[in-house]
Amino acid sequence: MKQLLFTNASIYTMDENDSVFDSMLVQNGKILKLGKYKDLKENFKGEIFDLEGKTVLPGFIESHIHLIEAARSVVDLNLKNVKTKEEFEILLKKYSKNAWVIGSGWNEEIFGGKMPNRFDIDKIVQDKPVCLVRQDGHSLVLNTAALKELNLHSKAVTSQNAIKDEKGLTGLFYEEWVFDILGLIMDKVGDEYLEMALICLENELFKSGITMVNDIMTQYPRYFNLYKKLQNEGNLKIRIVAGALGKSRELDEFINLEDGERIKKGPCKYFMDGSFGSKTAMLIDGYEDEPENKGIQTLKDEEIYSIVENSLKNNVPLAVHAIGDLALKKFLDIYEKVYSLYPNDKVRNRVEHIQIIREEDIDRFKKLNLIASFQPIFNLEKDLTLSRVGLRRIKDTYRFKTFIEKGIKVIFNSDTPFGAAVMTKKDGTYFRGFEPLLGIYCAVDDINLNKEENVTIKQAIECYTKNPSYANYMENIYGSLEKGKYADFVVLEENIFKVKPSDIKDIEVFMTVVNGEVVYKR
Repeated sequence: MKQLLFTNASIYTMDENDSVFDSMLVQNGKILKLGKYKDLKENFKGEIFDLEGKTVLPGFIESHIHLIEAARSVVDLNLKNVKTKEEFEILLKKYSKNAWVIGSGWNEEIFGGKMPNRFDIDKIVQDKPVCLVRQDGHSLVLNTAALKELNLHSKAVTSQNAIKDEKGLTGLFYEEWVFDILGLIMDKVGDEYLEMALICLENELFKSGITMVNDIMTQYPRYFNLYKKLQNEGNLKIRIVAGALGKSRELDEFINLEDGERIKKGPCKYFMDGSFGSKTAMLIDGYEDEPENKGIQTLKDEEIYSIVENSLKNNVPLAVHAIGDLALKKFLDIYEKVYSLYPNDKVRNRVEHIQIIREEDIDRFKKLNLIASFQPIFNLEKDLTLSRVGLRRIKDTYRFKTFIEKGIKVIFNSDTPFGAAVMTKKDGTYFRGFEPLLGIYCAVDDINLNKEENVTIKQAIECYTKNPSYANYMENIYGSLEKGKYADFVVLEENIFKVKPSDIKDIEVFMTVVNGEVVYKR
């Protein structure tokens, strides 16, 4: 393969010395050399890319995304920006031409604060099956046609998270049912639809400078094999770290899979609690308007013990969803007990979200060698956060800076397509939640309720590059621009280190390169 010379740029390598070069030589998908143009140009006969003074960074890693759901959100009915019930009805009727009406992003506020049921949806669309996922991904509503199509009957469904009334199932489902139902629907719609959606999503990811994703909950074998098929055909070029749902029946088989060239196994995902939006995250002092509501624990203590024991004894990496301070305390209590019996600093276990945590529990992350996985864009959900925990507990939310200063490995990501964060661009369109430049802005700018936890631009970039590479066991080949590492990088129109924090979100991505190949150019 011919050599490529990327030059006339400010190339921030993010290496241990914070080296900056003006040129980078690439061959066979790897970085051959970095340095000055006059030195690298000597005896060079390949293609030269003049970057005209732009800024180069390692490719961004979206380390917590729901890949299939995110792909669907690009092509399906997006309800995130809907403000009124009238607007909701118009959109739903518009999409009712499809065989299935699949959407996400709604909030019960458009229904006057009441969670919708199948009868509410039946009034709008009766003859087509409808599935609408709430903005946090922890609940969904089906209409009557969808219940029939999926063969869901009141007598056969006994879980407390499948809501019933005197007429049977209401069509409202929570927690584990969300992913089970979406899996059933995806079986109905087929792989051609998913392939098209994934290709559309990949283009949006590349436009945002993302070169690798952690699909945090890959359904195996179906979606894992679908990714491999598209990669083998050359139709999917992004690198994928595929995690598994911990309670999957095929988990043992998944854990023993061989990694591919651009796809590798990731951590096993488990849920400790629910979400702020659904008031199911576990809180020590309960919710601001419902102090008696402490949330829902979705794993029993003995299950957590067994999961952690297996992880530490057999080096099986975990990604544990724990939003509330009570969920975090309970998880850390159990983890500490197991760790005292089976100390293991080789396995790289992650805790996801950590939206509110007590000061005394933060130090335990360092002691137990746990990685903290945050979503800075959740800082845009100010009203939701305030309504759930109140002003007095804001100091315990989104503790980015404290974690970093204590030497805990921190990674940033988005949890796309879930979350209520919405922000408008200068051109009137909306940011996509996974855009790393939006996430960096949310971590460094004074938009945050807990401004004491703002981090530096460099720290935020590391949380999107070096640190997730470490979490993925790839720090020797990824995450910084150094000789021998993959030539995956992003070119920005402006120097991110020299603009005002408030302007970071508006920086345009000029080019994205994966494996030495230009996969996006503005």
